[in-house]
Amino acid sequence: MSLSQKGYRYERILANQSNILESMRWLHTMVSNAKALIGGTFHGLDSKYLQYYLDEFSYRFNRRHRVDQIFDRCVAAMVECPIWTYWDIIGKASIPKKLSPKAA
Repeated sequence: MSLSQKGYRYERILANQSNILESMRWLHTMVSNAKALIGGTFHGLDSKYLQYYLDEFSYRFNRRHRVDQIFDRCVAAMVECPIWTYWDIIGKASIPKKLSPKAA
C-alpha cells in the first residue's frame, strides 16, 4: 500500500543543490544522534519500544540548548508529581504482611 493510499500527502519541491546538501547534512546529523543515543545510552533497541526511544530522543534534542533550565525543571517535576512507592510501581495494592513493620 502506498503512502498516498494511507492518507499521506507530499509535495515535490525543486531546490538548488546547496539547499539539498544543507538539508541532507541536518538529516544525517539527526539520524547519527539518534543512533548514538540508542546504541550508547540504551545499548540496543527493542522494536516494541521504538516510539518511546524516539520520544526520548526528541525530548532531549528539543532541549539541547536549555542546559541552564535542567536543574529547575527537574526539581519542578519532582515536586509536582505524586509519590510512588515500590508497591505502586509493581502493581501491588499494599505491602505484604510479612514485610510490614510490627506495631509497637
